[in-house]
Amino acid sequence: MSKSERVLSARNAAGQMGAVIPAGPEQVTDAWLTAVLRRAGVLDGARVAAHTNDLLEFQGAAGVVARFGLSYDGVTTAAPRSLVAKFASPYEPIRALMHTFGGYAREIEFYRQFGADPGIPVPHCFHAEIDSASGVFVLLLEDMSDARVAADVAMPSVDDIELAVRHLAPFHAKWWGNVRLRELEFLRYPGSAADRLFTSWAPGVMGAALPAARQRYGGALPPIVLEVAERVMGNFAQLTEGRWERVADGSVTLVHGDFHPGQLFFPSERGGRFAVFDWQTVSAGSGTDDLARVIVTGLPPEQRRTCDERLIELYHALLLEHGVTNYDLERCREGFRQGLVTTAIMNIIASVNIDPTRIEEFSLIRDVSMTDAMFGWVADAMEAHNVLEMVSV
Repeated sequence: MSKSERVLSARNAAGQMGAVIPAGPEQVTDAWLTAVLRRAGVLDGARVAAHTNDLLEFQGAAGVVARFGLSYDGVTTAAPRSLVAKFASPYEPIRALMHTFGGYAREIEFYRQFGADPGIPVPHCFHAEIDSASGVFVLLLEDMSDARVAADVAMPSVDDIELAVRHLAPFHAKWWGNVRLRELEFLRYPGSAADRLFTSWAPGVMGAALPAARQRYGGALPPIVLEVAERVMGNFAQLTEGRWERVADGSVTLVHGDFHPGQLFFPSERGGRFAVFDWQTVSAGSGTDDLARVIVTGLPPEQRRTCDERLIELYHALLLEHGVTNYDLERCREGFRQGLVTTAIMNIIASVNIDPTRIEEFSLIRDVSMTDAMFGWVADAMEAHNVLEMVSV
């Protein structure tokens, strides 16, 4: 059995462990680490004798992430000397939102179902487990500390975003029209019962988020973002049907769903490699949602204006190169515009649910206000691509 097969077997056996799932770093024990690493097939004979844990400096909005250093009571060659553990957020609004909409469960299922060969680099997963009733979960992942993340510098570069696009297109091409996507309920295949249930909830969530965002951000919300949000809420059923129409032409693929630079590892001077993490929004849908999100959240307007068309054309060319057919450039451009709408709606909902301290941290690390990055950048892109024209009243 290969290493990846042993790891997948361990993930699928997670529910059989019979132990309480640790809800945070402080609940992890040496005995628990020993058990899960043995089930992952990377620890034979030796035991975890001691471990340290430190919260990563930059925490995501939807979870707690800690790095564990491990020492063993014997010689071991395959067991990791460090790994990264991810847990549910202790901040009640975002934790409840993520659990209600299945975000935590989707990430666990992504690693269980696709982790061995997703078609895009991801951190190796040693263990993935969740309590479906409470949403308490734990992921044990490869320590990617030699790689660079967007939080390490003020801004990602155009080259970073192009590298992401070069990985994104082959990933989407691998799953383009794949029948397996219909079989996995957690992916909410367009038009499925799970998808229809999700879309029945969405207008209520949006209806609550928009006035809350107005109250919290006031004049920082650009008029075009508000206009698009109001039009989407007023015409949600018709716009949703557009997603289901993509089933007929076979253009549904596996999408990350929140493909922004803060979810990506990049090669660095220390080494490391490109990889994608935070799969809590994974679904079956339109690949251009990922394309639009990484471009508009990764590049400030002055940079985006000079290269977004080139990146769209690159993405489309790579899709064709990797076997996608019956998908012309104009449809790709139209999908990009739709992806800008998706990004605007996601940002409104996220902006009123994330921990306010994360907003302050973002502004300090990236040297740009989160409100500019979440609203101003997407507003500029929607103006440039005449998005209001496609969102009918």
